[in-house]
Formats: sequence, structure tokens, C-alpha cells
Amino acid sequence: MKNCSFFLAATCVSIFTLAASADDWPQWRGPQRDGISKETGLLKEWPKVGPKLLWQTKDIGDGYSTPAVIGERLYLISNKGQDNEFVHALSAKDGKPIWSAKLGKVGPNVKKANYPGSRSTPTVDGDLTYALGSDGDLVCVKTADGGEVWRKNLRDDFAGKPGLWAYSESPLVDGDRVVVSPGGKDATLVALDKRKGTVVWKCPIEGGDAAAYASIIIVEVGGVKQYVQFLQYGLVGIEAKTGKFLWRYDKTGTGSLANIPTPVAKGPYVYSGAGKSGGGLVKLTADNEKVSAEQVYFKVNLPTSIGGSIL
Repeated sequence: MKNCSFFLAATCVSIFTLAASADDWPQWRGPQRDGISKETGLLKEWPKVGPKLLWQTKDIGDGYSTPAVIGERLYLISNKGQDNEFVHALSAKDGKPIWSAKLGKVGPNVKKANYPGSRSTPTVDGDLTYALGSDGDLVCVKTADGGEVWRKNLRDDFAGKPGLWAYSESPLVDGDRVVVSPGGKDATLVALDKRKGTVVWKCPIEGGDAAAYASIIIVEVGGVKQYVQFLQYGLVGIEAKTGKFLWRYDKTGTGSLANIPTPVAKGPYVYSGAGKSGGGLVKLTADNEKVSAEQVYFKVNLPTSIGGSIL
């Protein structure tokens, strides 16, 4: 999809400039990963001719990434050809490039439905930015200038198993950790020290789910903080502190080749869904250190295919 990143960048800057008070969007689906903005002063309706175009740029590459926006900069991932994938910082004022850092090559895609290209949204955390390339290159760079701090490859370092359309997840930063989903049987999820890249814990999940295409969210129930992720075979919960596997809900992952939407949570409730299965809600219950997931409802005709669900 040529110049996809350019269209996203132009639209994003137009919207954020119209706001009366800026609200940073440092990662995939915003500050809380729930798709909700706390911006105020937005227009109640678009002008008939549309919002004023402030700038556009056409030479930042291809792909499917969405931007993170912090202050006067926006950050996104793009690729030029199949051997060069980058994370970029651009000026939110005029779209001019500030820095660019190489991630790796574009990850392989299933041949029958080939959509190669960059996918993930960078996660900006103060002086460091984290970007996951579609071939599994997880890179930490300095937010100021893009200088590389450390890197891992999810396949080479953790025997990771991506989905058929390569890695698409956006890294989660939680406290002093960055958490991602290599997939596979050895480290289905992994937590790393965010400044050094060293392993804090690995979580091997029985069945060795592929990574799929969703991104991890944080859910706390009964005093148990957990990372919830939608993997290839279903929704799972992992204890945040130790990486201990807690629970699985398979219904929304059954029969689907592409589990894409990031889960949505409210209190003990978590919603997930995929295009070939349906949408379902589970209620989590904590009993000491054990957490169980009970289905509240499941409907095959709920809108689930690509994502965009909000509370």
C-alpha cells in the first residue's frame, strides 16, 4: 500500500492541531491502550470543505503503521523495499524528518494473501522509544536522536513464531519493563528490562501459540496484575510480576487465521473477537494466586474482524 504512512501522518497532525489542549498519544491506541482520547475543544463537526491541510509528505516509505504523537513530534514505522524497515521521528509542525533508525528487513507473509510491509506503532517512553519490525526486530532507540541502545530479534533470540502475516504487535512499556509476544513454545510472551534489554522472565504457553496480531493490555483483578494478550489460539492472561501463565479463553480464537483486534477491558471484564469466529466477553475472578475466566456471552455476528472496539 503505497504512501499509507503519509496519509496517516497528515490526518493525525490535522486532528491534533485542532485541539484546544494537546493530549499526547505515545503508543498504540493511546495513553491507556483503550482507543480513548481525553482531548477537549475538538470541533463538533467538520467544515464542509474538510479540515485544513497543514502539510503532507510523500517520501517516508510504505506500510501500515500508525503514528505515536508526543509534543512537537510524531513517530512511526515504514519500509522502503523489502530489505529496509525504519522507525522515524518527524516534526509535527511541518512533517520534516528529524531522525530515522533502521530496524531490519520486512517480515515474510503468507503467499496466498501477500501484504508485506511495516505494521507496528512505536511506543515512546520518555527518553527511550521502542519499535518492533515486522521481521521480529525489537529495537530500543534514544527518543532525542534515534541512536540505538539495544536490540533483540524475537525469532532468533526467543525461538519466536510470528503469524502468517509477520509481526504486527506494538510493544508495551510497563514500569521498568517492555513486554512483547514472540510466540512459540519457548517464550510465548517475554518481559525485558527496558533500558538494557535483558530478560526479566519468559512465559512458555502450552501449545506454543503463534504471536498473532494484537497488542498486550494490562488488567488487574483481585490484586493480581496481569498482561492480557490475544494470541493465535485464543485470549490469555499472564501474571505481570512473574510471567506465570494464569488462564486461557479459546472461543474467540477458534477457526480464525488472523486474530487482530487488541482486547478491550473494564474491571474484571475482557472483550475479544476475530473475523472467522465471533466476539466474546469473559469475566475474570481471582482466588488467591489463581485467576479464572468465565464466559459471559459469545456472538458470531459481532463486529470483530480488524479492530477498533472501544468501551
